[in-house]
Amino acid sequence: MKTLSVRFYKRLILVILALLILIPMVASMALWAQNRELRSRLAGGAQVEHDPFGDPQKPLGEPLKYQLLYPELVSTAAIPEKWIRDTETVYLTFDCDPNSNTETILNILDEYGIKASFFVSGSTEPEAHNWMRAIVERGHTIGLRGYSTSYQQIYGANSIETFLDDFKAIYDLVYEVTGVRAEIFRYPGGSLNPYNCGVYQAMNAEMLRRNFVFFDWDVRAESALMGSSAEQIRDSVLAGMAGKDRGIIALQDMPGSEPLVAALPGIIEGLRDAGYQFQSLTPLIQPVIFSYKAAP
Repeated sequence: MKTLSVRFYKRLILVILALLILIPMVASMALWAQNRELRSRLAGGAQVEHDPFGDPQKPLGEPLKYQLLYPELVSTAAIPEKWIRDTETVYLTFDCDPNSNTETILNILDEYGIKASFFVSGSTEPEAHNWMRAIVERGHTIGLRGYSTSYQQIYGANSIETFLDDFKAIYDLVYEVTGVRAEIFRYPGGSLNPYNCGVYQAMNAEMLRRNFVFFDWDVRAESALMGSSAEQIRDSVLAGMAGKDRGIIALQDMPGSEPLVAALPGIIEGLRDAGYQFQSLTPLIQPVIFSYKAAP
């Protein structure tokens, strides 16, 4: 009896360990499959249900901890049944830490009659708030990038809760300063990056559940902050757009981005000469979303 009892408990322990391993694995696979299907439908422009993850106020089953954070943080936008995908169109987007370059960029855009999109970072400086207001007053789209400019502060240790804390801060700031409830955003570093790679699928699902639409990019200009010249920045954009029928172009509007400012007229003129029209982003535009690529 003693021997049988020991064997019984050994088997029981093995069963418990197996369950502890299998249950999270099955849950992860289900979430992976759900997000893979959504990304596929987004990328292909296929019809998407209004709210593929359910009513934010009525979660299925027991809500996760981060789903209970900031229940009021829900976009007024609605994920469309079918995305707009205009061809021969480019969307100039700026990762914007509002600064003196912002005003010059706005003036250039006005000169060419172009509307663009600015994903802004947070600031306590009154002058930065003036530039945020100018973005809206001049008819451009204002989106969110993050209150902090530190990826570690934004993402924490692959933490959705930490991300939501930062997102709520920049959402509230933009509303207080401009009166706009932003509906679109860009993940700092893109929707899949080293700081969120452990939770990016669940993070994307949570932001879509809250009806916020996020945009990665097709083409990213070379960085003035890394020493690129105006000519290199212009050429990187025009080369990146070669052969594309549309493009979401990521540019940097930050202190030290003067070469980008100098390159902007050449970028606009080169894209116009190539036959593109310019539009700003809205929640109705088909987004670009990063994903893992299979090894060749």
